[in-house]
Amino acid sequence: MVKNVKMKQIYTDTLSCEPIVRRTQNGELLCVCQCGGITEPMPENRVYVFHSRDNGQTWSEKISIFPEDGQAVYCTEVSVIGDEITAYLTFHTGRFLDWKCLMVKSYDNGYTWKNAGTPPYFPEYTFMRGTIVTSDKKILIPYQYYPVTREAHDKLLASDLDDKPVVLTNPEYAECGVLISEDNGKSYDRFTACRIKPKAWVWTEPTIAERDDGVISMLIRYDGSGSLWQCDSADGGKTWSELGRTDIVNPGNKPKLIKLDKGRIALLHTPDPKWRFPLELWISDDNMKTWGNKTVLTDFPGVYSYSDGFYEDGHIRFTVEHNRHSIIYFDVEL
Repeated sequence: MVKNVKMKQIYTDTLSCEPIVRRTQNGELLCVCQCGGITEPMPENRVYVFHSRDNGQTWSEKISIFPEDGQAVYCTEVSVIGDEITAYLTFHTGRFLDWKCLMVKSYDNGYTWKNAGTPPYFPEYTFMRGTIVTSDKKILIPYQYYPVTREAHDKLLASDLDDKPVVLTNPEYAECGVLISEDNGKSYDRFTACRIKPKAWVWTEPTIAERDDGVISMLIRYDGSGSLWQCDSADGGKTWSELGRTDIVNPGNKPKLIKLDKGRIALLHTPDPKWRFPLELWISDDNMKTWGNKTVLTDFPGVYSYSDGFYEDGHIRFTVEHNRHSIIYFDVEL
């Protein structure tokens, strides 16, 4: 049951998109978010970091995570493992063309960042998603990958269209899967969970959690279907069940699974078929078969997108974008 909910606005801008909050090694909170420009994607999009030394009550001014070079920048995942913080960035033209992937790492609680090269297997057209560490100490990083060909890319650039977004490259499929490390991040193996062949581009945004029965469950966004979809792995993420539609209503918004204590799993999402409102917290205590505890977290209207956070000591701490302009930090005490 939810005992208490606290909210704090971190920042507002013409655009604030997909904030991600994590606890750093020195106990501070770190929020990473895309800002800049008036919409997303745009060439003016940039990624900034914010720090809180008082558990989310106040936040620092924004600091750029990467040197300015004229490219649009986006961040889809921030992991904190040991003394290393890794932010997974995307660089593109402003319409996700020439989409390149890069890791930047910090060893001083997110105050300075170093270029760490491309993620394993995915130098381009991939979003890395919410990393988990399993009970047997394996690192799993979910991903969404699009096999955009150079031919399709060049054909779009040469077209007479005024607007040339990457979605018009029409890749054969959208792939979801996981990268798995069994040596504390020194090396990774790639395992495909599913390949979706939709009529149009799909932002799948997979989220995973290890259930109490040892199964890894993946939920994905499937635009146009009105629901979240799910596949499961009983061998730690190496092989997966067939992707199937769940009865969880979703308007095409990123879901976020968070493992709690006592075998419980939390889900942050907006369970409406059309609108990203209201923002709700669901909790399952039977390995995601049912969601017996459902709490509406917002009683004021708006568009709530891209929730992301973590669980610690009876608290779910997460950030969410509101109306694409504001970053809101939530502290939900259970």
